[in-house]
Amino acid sequence: MNAKRLHIPAWILFLICGILYLVAAIRDRDPLYIAGGICFIIAVIIILLPAD
Repeated sequence: MNAKRLHIPAWILFLICGILYLVAAIRDRDPLYIAGGICFIIAVIIILLPAD
């Protein structure tokens, strides 16, 4: 399997992990972890956006 074909599914899994991390942070009401989760999710979304 081509390595490039694995990039998108891998980043989608990173996005899922970030969402789960954020949910856990919200449940614990920890503002530092919430900020970290939001930053991580934004970074993954930026990576997933197509670059022209």
